[in-house]
Amino acid sequence: MKRYWGVLLLVSGPLWAAEPQLRVNAQLIPGASVVVGEQLQVQVDVLTDTWFTAAATLPDLKLAGARVQQPGGEAEHTTQVIDGQTFYGMRYAYLITPTTAQHFSVPALTVSAQPGQASAPLSAQSAPLTFEAVQPSGFAPGEPVLVASGLRLNQTLAAGDLKVGDSVTRTVTLQADNTPGLSLPPPAAADISGLRRYPQAPAISNLDDGRGTVTGGQRIDHLVYRVEKGGHYTLPALQLKWWDSRNHRLQIAQLPALTFKAQATRAYTPTFSVTDDLKALGQHARWQLSRHLLGWMAAIVVLVLAAYLIRTLWPRLRSLWRKAWPALRWACRQLRLVPLNPRHEKDFP
Repeated sequence: MKRYWGVLLLVSGPLWAAEPQLRVNAQLIPGASVVVGEQLQVQVDVLTDTWFTAAATLPDLKLAGARVQQPGGEAEHTTQVIDGQTFYGMRYAYLITPTTAQHFSVPALTVSAQPGQASAPLSAQSAPLTFEAVQPSGFAPGEPVLVASGLRLNQTLAAGDLKVGDSVTRTVTLQADNTPGLSLPPPAAADISGLRRYPQAPAISNLDDGRGTVTGGQRIDHLVYRVEKGGHYTLPALQLKWWDSRNHRLQIAQLPALTFKAQATRAYTPTFSVTDDLKALGQHARWQLSRHLLGWMAAIVVLVLAAYLIRTLWPRLRSLWRKAWPALRWACRQLRLVPLNPRHEKDFP
């Protein structure tokens, strides 16, 4: 019996000691040929034959002539069978939008991860990839290209009874499928005589399916004009040229022109004229009013001055009076008449 246990240990020992595998596969979605402005994915599958104890670490990818959105923190789980062996993994995606027509090379991506039962983090590389971006027909070389599988363009005008000084707002909303919001171009904003245009920051966002998956982009522009003079105005029609990636053809979206009227402001005429009322008043009445007013003002000034003097000089007057009173009494005594016979030594008949 012990002999069988020894044989079993010898056979299973190498299996216990084997490290888990780590594989990295990368591919281009939808393919290796796109048009300028069309978004493609570099789909990266990080696989192991055990399990992962944490998320994988992917390098930053930068490509000259293209906008690259790095993978997010969340990954899609996947299971694949390779050479008869089952692998479990996480799927990440780099979103690439070419801005120029050229040949692109995606280098090998080194990914590190910690599979279960591994003694240390493992690293693996993907195979390098290449793709080509071409200018779609109908667009001049270097012209910006909006690529989408679907597009919606609409507008609203906020304008009531307008007059000079009021503002009017034209709101243009653009939604595109399978393209990020940052790729959406602004509408053409022309200057119109009699209107002053005030630039506004657009509202740019991505559209999703409610589960975190980006399905497109949205851009909302508010074109604000201030009326500087009365008259009839027309906001020009708008058109947007874009490439339909689903049908592979040029499309043009259009918005009709908008018209409105603004009234000129009139000079304000008061019901009662103050100037005429003053002219109707006589000079005597105005003089009497001024004389009474001056009299009251003089009386108020005198009272205020008297109160100030009394408040300021009263302590000094009391002190002077106390000092002068003995001298005044002495002077009065000196001036007082003295009797000729104070002791009545001799009485006169």
